[in-house]
Amino acid sequence: MKKLISAVVFLLSIQSVFSQNWVDTTYVISSEFDIEYGTSIDFKGSDYKAQMDISVPINDTPPECGRPLLVIVHGGAWYGGDKSEGYSNRLREDFAKRGYVTASVNYRQGLFNTNQEIDCILEGWKCWNMTDSTEWYRANYRAMQDVNGAIRYMVNEKESYNLNPDNIFLVGESAGGFVVLGVGFIDDQSEILEGLVDELQDAPLPNSIYEDDCIVEYGLANNISEMNLGRPGLGVIEGELNFPLQENYRIRGVGSFYGGVFNNIFETHSANSPALYLFHQPCDLIVPFQYNKLLAGFSTCATQFPTFCQHIINRPFVYGSGAIATLIDNLAANNIPTSEYLFDNSGNTYSCAEQVINPGLGCHALDSYWQRTYTMAEFFADKIADCIPSSSNGFNSTTNEEVKIYPNPVINEINLHLPMTEIKIRIVDVFGKERFNKAISHTDSYSIDISTYDQGTYQILIEFENKTLVYPIVKI
Repeated sequence: MKKLISAVVFLLSIQSVFSQNWVDTTYVISSEFDIEYGTSIDFKGSDYKAQMDISVPINDTPPECGRPLLVIVHGGAWYGGDKSEGYSNRLREDFAKRGYVTASVNYRQGLFNTNQEIDCILEGWKCWNMTDSTEWYRANYRAMQDVNGAIRYMVNEKESYNLNPDNIFLVGESAGGFVVLGVGFIDDQSEILEGLVDELQDAPLPNSIYEDDCIVEYGLANNISEMNLGRPGLGVIEGELNFPLQENYRIRGVGSFYGGVFNNIFETHSANSPALYLFHQPCDLIVPFQYNKLLAGFSTCATQFPTFCQHIINRPFVYGSGAIATLIDNLAANNIPTSEYLFDNSGNTYSCAEQVINPGLGCHALDSYWQRTYTMAEFFADKIADCIPSSSNGFNSTTNEEVKIYPNPVINEINLHLPMTEIKIRIVDVFGKERFNKAISHTDSYSIDISTYDQGTYQILIEFENKTLVYPIVKI
């Protein structure tokens, strides 16, 4: 028995010595569930309470500045799905065992179905017939607003979870892949398809055939008659949850499992751009591998024997992972700043018929969970920044009790009490674009007119003596 115990201890010590930090699932974890991070208005005008599940390692030795954070976003075509479904639970647990703080989040779902009577015997098919193609983009935009709010919640609670806001990573599958790509890479207003997020004409009343099998089945409403059909403007991409932000943060990496984008968002406009991990199978019937309409393969498959359905209507064109890689390559070839990426794909080319006959060959999935998530973990591990003194980094806040900035939120004019000498004041927007830059000599107070700024979040950077203080403000 003593020999057996010694052997086990030896093996555990060997594992500890040779385990790869942030890559191997080494630690014991603790989890908490259904943590509410905010309330917002969903697509039909009802209150929505957003929740997340959080896991942390409990026997690790965290870096002095805190653990990295991984935010996980589930799929479900923006219509269904949950933070505990799909790969979300496994990712939350496995990356916490790798040393991350992990949060699997829910977000607003729902799209208005068409008023046309379009039916098919295939399960779920008719639920994807929307009133128009803008519904997909608006659903994704609402989800991005919520995930931005979830990140702010975690950053504001950084002491509770011992996390480092300078090391944030995002991963999503399917629709969740679209969401994290948008959150991670939209860094300029020009990348938002603004005509689609403005106030639109009310949606027509969905056809009654969608009530039970879609709207009620997926928990979007109790019945069609209670739905508010208004389509108001959606506001800024940061959303409204969990302001004020206590400290700035940086997204270091984004992982997309068979997700995509609606437009090219990969030109880097701000100071930093996340690294990108992509996985996709060429035979995906739901999100196209290249550039095509959403559900292209599935819709075509449904028109064939034995169902002979018509095509699903009102689907937007999107860029799948193969097309995203091409977009980034073209930007790099033209010397336009963009992101580092790793493109992982199975090479599988199973036909529609093969996937229908054998669902185990379904290509809207990971072909090997461990292989793909381990590869992503290795890719992310190289992006985790070491701890640095906050006073030397313009993207980390430090505190100074004598500095006062008020009011916050602000409508027209922001006031600063500044006891330092030879100060430079800068204001940057959420995309990293500079809006104000002025050097001033010693003064107890200084005012800046921001009445012409758009509503949203900004950072005031106060530079002095080779130090930078960063303060978030909200323009309302």
